[in-house]
Amino acid sequence: MNKLHMGINLGHDRSVSVVSQGKILVSIEQERLDRIKHSVGFTYQSPGEMRHIQAPSEGIRYCLDMLDVSLGDMETITANMPGVDFGPEIMRGVLSRDIAKKVQTVPGHHLAHAYSAYWPSGFDEALVLAVDASGLTERKGSGWETESYSLYAGHGTSLNPLHAEGVQAHLAQLSTLGFVYEYIARKAGFETRVNSGLSFPESGKLMGLAAYGGPQPSWERWFRTREDSMSLEISAYDIFLEVEALEKKYDTGEGKAYFRPWLVDLAFKVQEELERALCHIVEVARKETGLNRLCIAGGIGLNSVANYKILTQCGLDDIFIFPAAGDNGISAGCAYWAYATIEQGAERPRIETATLGKPRSGEEIREAVEKFDDLVVVERQNHENMVRKVAKALADGHIVARFEGGCESGPRALGHRSILADPAFLRMKDVINARVKFREAFRPFAPFVPLERANEVFKLETESPFMLLVAEIRKEFHSVLPSITHADGTGRVQTCTKEANRFFHELCHAVEDLRQGPPVLLNTSFNVAGQPIVETPEQAIETFLKTDIDYLALEDCWICRKHTPVKSYEDHVADLVDEELPAGLPSRQPSVKALMKELDGALFGGLESESWSREEVREISQRGARYKETSLLFPGHDFVGEIVTQLSPDTVLLLDPLGRSQVLDQTEHQPPLYLDERELELLLAFLGPRRGREEKLRKVLGLTRSELRREIEILEGKIARFGVERDPSWIRSSLPEDSPLTPLEDGETFRAFEDPRFSSWRSLEALRECLIENDYREEVILELLGVESLQQIEPTHLAYFSSHRLPDNATGDLIRLFLLRATLPCASLLDLLGHSLFERLIGIGLIRRKGDSISSAVDIFCSGGMLFATDHRYMLMEEDRLDEDPVMYIGMDSHGLVQTAPREECDRLLDLCCGSGIQGLVGSRYASSVIGVDLNPRAIRFSRFNAQLNGVENYEVRLGNLYSAVEGETFDVILGNPPFVPSPETDLKFRDGGNDGEAVLRRIVQSAERHLNAGGRLCVVTDLVGVDTYETRLRQWWGGEKLEALVLTTADRDEILFSVPHCHAPFGQQLEEYNEELRRWVENYRKAGLKGVNFGYILVQNEQLVPGGDVTIRTIHNPSVPMHEEVSSWFDQRRIWASENAPAMSMRLHPSVRLRSEHGSRPEDSRWEVGVEGNDFYTTYVIGEGIYEELRRIDLDQPALASRVTSEAAEWIEDLHRKGIIRLTRFPRRSSEYDRAPRSSGGQFEIEEIATKTTPTCLSSYLS
Repeated sequence: MNKLHMGINLGHDRSVSVVSQGKILVSIEQERLDRIKHSVGFTYQSPGEMRHIQAPSEGIRYCLDMLDVSLGDMETITANMPGVDFGPEIMRGVLSRDIAKKVQTVPGHHLAHAYSAYWPSGFDEALVLAVDASGLTERKGSGWETESYSLYAGHGTSLNPLHAEGVQAHLAQLSTLGFVYEYIARKAGFETRVNSGLSFPESGKLMGLAAYGGPQPSWERWFRTREDSMSLEISAYDIFLEVEALEKKYDTGEGKAYFRPWLVDLAFKVQEELERALCHIVEVARKETGLNRLCIAGGIGLNSVANYKILTQCGLDDIFIFPAAGDNGISAGCAYWAYATIEQGAERPRIETATLGKPRSGEEIREAVEKFDDLVVVERQNHENMVRKVAKALADGHIVARFEGGCESGPRALGHRSILADPAFLRMKDVINARVKFREAFRPFAPFVPLERANEVFKLETESPFMLLVAEIRKEFHSVLPSITHADGTGRVQTCTKEANRFFHELCHAVEDLRQGPPVLLNTSFNVAGQPIVETPEQAIETFLKTDIDYLALEDCWICRKHTPVKSYEDHVADLVDEELPAGLPSRQPSVKALMKELDGALFGGLESESWSREEVREISQRGARYKETSLLFPGHDFVGEIVTQLSPDTVLLLDPLGRSQVLDQTEHQPPLYLDERELELLLAFLGPRRGREEKLRKVLGLTRSELRREIEILEGKIARFGVERDPSWIRSSLPEDSPLTPLEDGETFRAFEDPRFSSWRSLEALRECLIENDYREEVILELLGVESLQQIEPTHLAYFSSHRLPDNATGDLIRLFLLRATLPCASLLDLLGHSLFERLIGIGLIRRKGDSISSAVDIFCSGGMLFATDHRYMLMEEDRLDEDPVMYIGMDSHGLVQTAPREECDRLLDLCCGSGIQGLVGSRYASSVIGVDLNPRAIRFSRFNAQLNGVENYEVRLGNLYSAVEGETFDVILGNPPFVPSPETDLKFRDGGNDGEAVLRRIVQSAERHLNAGGRLCVVTDLVGVDTYETRLRQWWGGEKLEALVLTTADRDEILFSVPHCHAPFGQQLEEYNEELRRWVENYRKAGLKGVNFGYILVQNEQLVPGGDVTIRTIHNPSVPMHEEVSSWFDQRRIWASENAPAMSMRLHPSVRLRSEHGSRPEDSRWEVGVEGNDFYTTYVIGEGIYEELRRIDLDQPALASRVTSEAAEWIEDLHRKGIIRLTRFPRRSSEYDRAPRSSGGQFEIEEIATKTTPTCLSSYLS
């Protein structure tokens, strides 16, 4: 018995083939048996899991039954799949042990394709091209690669590798010829949905659509060739960008995708580029080898248009394409490979027919006919009569299905499972598309013609037995054969010979005799859209009855319907709808490179897109940003490090810069690691050298150097399981050694820090780590104490919090010590800190011994993610007395400025009246260098201590009076928290700002422009006296026109509400003393002519947006959480408003805006409000009904600003823009229900702001 070799394809389009003596004995696709299109074989429990694909058991049984053998009779069993080849593993797992030993592994997916194309070609020598979406994926030296296309030189029985084009496996989905083609097919809506949400592209439909498009020379080149090279340059990212840009420019979202003109032209483009690329590859290979015959396999081998171009343009003598050129032919290639390499066989018989399936027995035919006996009429015919019957029916305009012998291998029906018609009838294509195949009207049908007559009708000088060449139809036959002449004047030809297909050959001539004209007929596969080709007689009759097929020629049975008259051609077309055909764009459309650049900037440049919304950009980032490193047109980006996605031979990075990037182990031994935007930035930076990156990285992420080191260590720990290591230059630099200490006098705090060279970096780093590890964090403390901010801790609650709210653990003890004025046993703190740190903290004056207990000399506040030592907020004890001005605790003023001041990257930052250093130290995260200035020597010491506590190395603090300490220096940012309280005190100490509170503030603002760089900013927290006058005051103080100011206010406090908090004093104040102090403060309030004291922020940009500068005053809630991004966005919006593009831009409401209306029993009780919930940057605005209704329409329409800014509406629209409720955008909703002028706002313009009262810092004690 001759040896039998079974091949199995386990990817999509599972199939089984058996080869013996170099000849295919049987081949079947699993979909023909299980009736599932593409039959990928995923289990329901593991959709998409390639290693869990099921063996095509029905296909295996089919082959064994046809040959009447068992699996044990196989010499070899070779399985394969694209990508990582789990095929052999799967088969060994399902076969018994003795048979599993027969399982072989073909070295490559493309090699299996190559054997299927070369071995049965009949050529003694030839070039072999295997090209598809994805070949073998395997680990090479630097990482995993996927085959894109491969070339071989075939000589006799040998196949020698000529060129293998590989791409990075994790980027393959848009980096191979096949995947790019499939990507456009999917965009055009050509995909078949299968179970578990999976889908498969239908690339053949795109090939048909391409004929309706045309060239657009200004669009980018996708497949770039290299002279004398078989390699191509394919930029996946640039392709992705251009498709997105074209979609944004042209897509309306209306109707079926393939009717959209831009996609029609894109189909033309990708088809043309594919043809050009393939011709180049083959031409280079032909010149290099001298081989003039070509064999093709792989999914792209089914592109019959490209095949014809290769044949006619590359100087080839002949071409052969295996009928199952796609992955359904892999089983044949595996079997051929096993025969050639395992058996060492040398027979290479030419394949003459694709009919490789099992012929159906007379018994099966009889049973099928009997099943439908009440629905069909059957006549038995001999061969000659059947030819005449079919010819006559076709010539009369009828549609006939033919079922004969075994099925064909591959996607084309070649006469044994076919639907036939006469293409001379004008609308026969439309009839079959609409009534039989139920598919798109534009899709063409294939002609078949006797080989000896082919060149009369087609420009074809070679055979095309498997319908895999699309040839030009000679012009004189376009009108003669309208139903097989495609839009571009071509047809996918099948040639037939009497020897290979007697029935077809005779049928062509018989129809010619009846109706004259060329012997050309129409042939299409016997199935309806979305279903596999029929395999059994029963399926054939079923399909016949469900469609408008007129007759079925089932072997020798001539079948028609029993109760339904046969339709004439006229009946078929009588009520046929004239279907619309696709069409491309007008020629010479402009390039979309500018749009591509814009989108790239939004993805990788931190820019706001003018054409895509943020939500759209985020979604685009998730889909295509991963391909960035392939870009030829836009290689730049805003990352500190270079974009490298092959992190190690087995580890890759899937980029999503605006979402969650993934670190993937390609061996699947580790689960994925998801990275946020910050972690991605860190990872890319520390993969390369530290030099020139660390400082930029720190500012981009808004971190101190110590925070940066910590985050790097955390991320390094996360990725350690992947074997990815940072560049050695990022080895942590050591901190300076701690300086020796000298003895402290009682009550001295941080005396050593008078010396700027004094170092306690290492000890304070240990303290910081202790605090962090024990959850000494703002959010934890707030939750434990049950307060909304640390500033709400009242002195009457200290003992309660300490005894009844806090847990008895390290976190509770640290809060007691550093916030609640409690003492701790020395032993407890020793256990927590260790002896060395414990003694060091006593030595610098942070903590004090009291016998066996320890108290803290300071409070430690949390703000902005940092830790700040200050003097005690509540000075309750005799030891709290100071002989110098105190360093203020972190009150609502300091904390609020931290939350409010924009945090945009800058070079130099100045912090005036720095106190504890909080503003400058938080600013150190986004500034290269920071200088703090204060009059109080104690503040200098505290600031230096806090800098070391927070690991801030780019910070300097100077003793001085405002700008005198930085004379001649300029800065990008100036921050200030000056003494601002309108006070009867005149010495302008830590709190007092003179009688009107503006003595220091005025000096800061007046000199700011002189010390600010162009475009710089000033941010000050202050009391505001006479808010309504602040526009005039700011203009006077500032002096110049480079003024874009935002004044944020809360609520006015009257004389009693303002004065009382400032009248308390520590250390046993008596009632009489309190009353006298209150009298002084109230008299000062009145003497200064104060009408109300507000509290807020002055934010000034040193730039001119409008002539004379601009000042906006608006109300907020004092922030307890960050709102600096809202502030930055506000300034950006004002820049847009002042730009020349503003009138054409669309208005949107803030995404979190809420409109509210209340109605009482009387009309005057009605109330309308607008606000932004949960955002301190906004308050509630009371509006009129007219504005309320207009805001609803703006939310719906997003109209252009110019269309709404009438003389009546201009004032309130700009006012709401200044309030941040209305925003300008360049990306309105795609379609608008409305396009009309605004309605009247219904009366006088008026918007009322509701303010909240805020009391800033005061140093006081409520206990005596």
